Amino acid sequence: MTDPPHHPRARCAGTTALVTGASAGIGAAIARLLHAEGALVALGDVDRQRGEALAAELGDRATYVALDVTDESSWLAAVDGLAVSPHPLTTLVNCAGAALRRPLLETSAAEFRRIVELNLVGTFLGMRVAGPHLAEGASIVNISSLNGVLPTAGLGAYVASKAGVSALTRVAALELAERGIRVNAVCPGSIETAITDGADFADVDWDAYLRSIPLHRRGTADEVARAVVYLASSDSSYVTGTNLVVDGGIAAGRLSPG
Repeated sequence: MTDPPHHPRARCAGTTALVTGASAGIGAAIARLLHAEGALVALGDVDRQRGEALAAELGDRATYVALDVTDESSWLAAVDGLAVSPHPLTTLVNCAGAALRRPLLETSAAEFRRIVELNLVGTFLGMRVAGPHLAEGASIVNISSLNGVLPTAGLGAYVASKAGVSALTRVAALELAERGIRVNAVCPGSIETAITDGADFADVDWDAYLRSIPLHRRGTADEVARAVVYLASSDSSYVTGTNLVVDGGIAAGRLSPG
């Protein structure tokens, strides 16, 4: 599918956003759209080469920030660097993550911990470290997953981590509401990214999978980015503690066979 043209409305003008996992995939799409909508964007990622290349591509109002989301000291260094900026941090997008397709009984403890550390602990550290520096009225958007609300067999570690992200999002929404900080999660369904191009997903029957999606197609990173920008902007000023599912209708229920 070709995405329809986007017409920026400067919905994020005057904001400063830190996006994790920003060098590629959904994170890069989010960073691009926030930037197009007027935000100053810090591109947090472990991949310096790709992160710096994207910052150079975006130009003014974009910078690369070295960030390993599983390392608290890395978070502290990144946030301290942004805190000295004259522009207060108004938006945090926790997007860095990974998937693992493996039956539970074949998943090692190390593999399980790696996915939980990256997807869940990384999101926790982002809110824990960046939270005190966020301006009043700020917005946090965590990237969870359809699998955080609708589990899928074979994705146990991923499901557990993303269910945790969705639950943690609601707790944070309750605790930060007094400062006017909104905390929401976007839950993408099957999105065309490099993650599902890997060996873990090589045997998936994508034609059959597409027939199970009410809209009969996979989503795009840009479609996820638009949901994030909605939650990051004042368009969603009375929305907090929600899981916004972007899945082509899968969570709505089962299609009748035929």
